[in-house]
Amino acid sequence: MNNRSSMNKPLNDEAGSIQLPRQTQSRYILGEVYSIRQLTPSIKEYTIKLEEEINPNPGQFAMLWIPNIGEIPLSFADYSTGTVKFIICRVGFVTTYIHRNILVGSRVFLRGPLGNGFTLCSLKNCLLIGGGYGLAPLYYLGRILAMNNCRLKTLLGFKNSSDVFYVSEFSEISDTYISTEDGEEGFKGTVVDMVRKILAEETFDIVYVCGREQMLMKVVKECSAKGMKTEASLERIIKCGVGLCGSCSVEPLGLRVCRDGPVFDGRLLLKLEDPLKNNREEICIKN
Repeated sequence: MNNRSSMNKPLNDEAGSIQLPRQTQSRYILGEVYSIRQLTPSIKEYTIKLEEEINPNPGQFAMLWIPNIGEIPLSFADYSTGTVKFIICRVGFVTTYIHRNILVGSRVFLRGPLGNGFTLCSLKNCLLIGGGYGLAPLYYLGRILAMNNCRLKTLLGFKNSSDVFYVSEFSEISDTYISTEDGEEGFKGTVVDMVRKILAEETFDIVYVCGREQMLMKVVKECSAKGMKTEASLERIIKCGVGLCGSCSVEPLGLRVCRDGPVFDGRLLLKLEDPLKNNREEICIKN
């Protein structure tokens, strides 16, 4: 998430007060950091209270702006009564600044909700699949699906035990399993290995997946081969967040992730020219 190319620098008036950058299709909402929780050595959860309600759908994202520093896209990890949660991984300039300098009581600005989220259903058999910090939007989704009386199973994949987080949160709403590539905790192997094992034994009405695109593609192919519907949160460089700059263009489909996604029908992913072409530092709509 090197957000230097996606910065919206604020202007200062003569009195030194902050002037919000001009936007064509959205405005900024003031928020105050209410709590911060260290999830792993490089991942923190930020709970932010907003000055007004925004009511995002699971899978949508917001542009989080830190004055004089930059702006990054983040998926909603949860939302309730004017309070949002974001999971932020320290991977670049803006996120490093946030980890080091944004404290409880800090003021930030939010633009959103933006994009299109997941299809919500009720009374369905649903599978949630998340890889690493890409799992963020799945928790909010899972919580809403559980309220809609869906039967949930969640598969979460991590590199090793030090990367594991949010397992207890998912376990409260879902039948949850984890994998680590070195076998330190849970299933030994990748989350895709675990998916293949589960799909050999069970079927689902719909599969929701978030994570790196290489993993998304493999999951979509596995599910498509078994005739299961999938929805995947796609990663691309996001700068403007409203479909104007074209940085998140999805070719050859002619779609833009920030406007037409970030959630797409999994069948569309099979038509992409280069599904792995992205920049994790600038995308970060999941962290």
